[in-house]
Amino acid sequence: MLAHPQRIMNQLRKRRVCLFGTSADPPTGIGGHLGIAKYLASMDAFDEVRILPVYSHMFGNKRGKQAPFETRVEMCTLLIKNVPKVTVSEVERICFEKAAAGLNEEQKSKVRVGTADILAMLTTNEPNVEFTWALGADTFLDLASGKWRRTDEVFELVGHRMVVFKRLFEGTDLGKGKINDGKKYEQDHDKLLRESAEKWSKLDEDGNPTIRIVSIPSLTDASSSTVRKTSDEIKLQELLTDDVLSFVKEKKMYSFSDSNISNEE
Repeated sequence: MLAHPQRIMNQLRKRRVCLFGTSADPPTGIGGHLGIAKYLASMDAFDEVRILPVYSHMFGNKRGKQAPFETRVEMCTLLIKNVPKVTVSEVERICFEKAAAGLNEEQKSKVRVGTADILAMLTTNEPNVEFTWALGADTFLDLASGKWRRTDEVFELVGHRMVVFKRLFEGTDLGKGKINDGKKYEQDHDKLLRESAEKWSKLDEDGNPTIRIVSIPSLTDASSSTVRKTSDEIKLQELLTDDVLSFVKEKKMYSFSDSNISNEE
């Protein structure tokens, strides 16, 4: 019996995986990280979406100030437990430990593992996977302007395939007109984003740009920093999923920590 042509094509093509790196301290709900993960998973372009919690921050002033890596991995796992196609990867830890193997503690403190290092390891270990990098507009503009280490390599390692989610303006101080020329700022930002994407994009086999700029309808101004600063449970219920909020409270994290509670008394 002859195999169905579409089945043969599916077997021949590379597996398509979208990578979404984030500090996840903590991962936010549908208005943030969860909304992004669900949107990426809904795209027919991907067989899998991997969330990559940051292991050791590239910026020294942020190192050691995050919740433990294992804790953030656990929160991400809770976040996406019912979302098909989405997984949580510890590849940043694995990459760091590989780079730091055989070093003493002082030497390890100086190890810097960037996106290019992670992508190089992934493409080597999984040659039959076609990777795409997902990131926010401001982060993409930093990358496109050369502010990242090994910018050219990052683009090359993912074949210039990226999904860039537009910055939210509506509902923010800019969108509400609390900042002078907010509308012009938004227009200039979008123009710069389009120009940067055009500069770095290639054409895929179907003739479409490899860098896609998308608007995610569920996004709000939800942020991890807001979560870390408040113990208002009504606000937190808007910002986090029930599972992540319960975890944060159980582990006495952020504003629920004993030190914060003592300071408030």
